[in-house]
Amino acid sequence: MDIALKKLDLMQRLMLIWDEAALQRVAKVIEKEAPATVDADEDITEEEYAAFQEELAKRDRGEIRFHSEEESIRMIREGFEE
Repeated sequence: MDIALKKLDLMQRLMLIWDEAALQRVAKVIEKEAPATVDADEDITEEEYAAFQEELAKRDRGEIRFHSEEESIRMIREGFEE
């Protein structure tokens, strides 16, 4: 699995965690590995960030749904049937 797919998988799995204590444990590990600093030469543009925020807002409104890796594979195998 390449690094981009691994990151996507981790983000999708993170979205499934609702337990606050579990989120705090994950946050501590992430903070150790990647402290929250913003570099001026970040790879993402403001437009890309805004688009991502809009996708999250659509998800929150129920207009779209993100799928886990397992769900995506199942959907592909079944011909995208929900």
